[in-house]
Amino acid sequence: MSKKNKIIFYKDFQYCFFTRNGGVSKKNFSSLNCAFNKGDIEINVKKNREYVHKKFCSKKKIVLINQVHSNKIFFIDKITNQTLTGDGIISKRKDLILGVLTADCAPIVILGKKYFGIIHAGWKGVFSGIIENAINLFIKKGECEEDIFVDVGPHLRKKSFEVKNDFLLNSKNQQINLEKYVSSIKKKIYFDFSLFIADKIINCGIYNFNISKIDTYQNFSDFYSFRYYFKKGIKNCGRQISLVSIKDNNEIGFR
Repeated sequence: MSKKNKIIFYKDFQYCFFTRNGGVSKKNFSSLNCAFNKGDIEINVKKNREYVHKKFCSKKKIVLINQVHSNKIFFIDKITNQTLTGDGIISKRKDLILGVLTADCAPIVILGKKYFGIIHAGWKGVFSGIIENAINLFIKKGECEEDIFVDVGPHLRKKSFEVKNDFLLNSKNQQINLEKYVSSIKKKIYFDFSLFIADKIINCGIYNFNISKIDTYQNFSDFYSFRYYFKKGIKNCGRQISLVSIKDNNEIGFR
């Protein structure tokens, strides 16, 4: 495994923000693309998922969801073949690995005493309350704020997060005051997504958290960045995977 694909151990849990390196995909999908339906060769995606699965915890079952930039969180207490459409998953099952796919959006791992979760956090989802929804579900399940740890993986940071009128209009429609988070540089407006996420976490009463300083756009050789490829006139790219589970040796396959 690449040194950058390091598994992090925290109390009874393990998680990893995988990079784009170590797989078999080519061109703008090079090389560890774990997303189907983005234009990559299907067999390559399967091989990449098998590689990630083996390196992380090969016998547990990986659960992914159909991500739609929403604020919807699923709690999983039993295995189902139903497609879950939303942007966050929480569980306490020892036999499951929870995952999300990103390419500039923030993968956010949330850990309590018993429960663990992960969310796909784009600006639309964060604006509409996905972080609050996830943390509130932890608390509803009996977790205390002081026992919750949040780790925000690599994402699009301020120096790369140029925004347009649709973004500003959306924030006004949702009555979000962005004055603290936007800066004008050479007639361009930039959004401090990292600070916005941090304030959302703090406002939920969580003070034990970490936010990655890695900018996916500036580090496109290690991380997929939708914005980087879009600016080059390429409509799509791969997605890196992030995974979280309970530290356990009992395990099963991809869902």
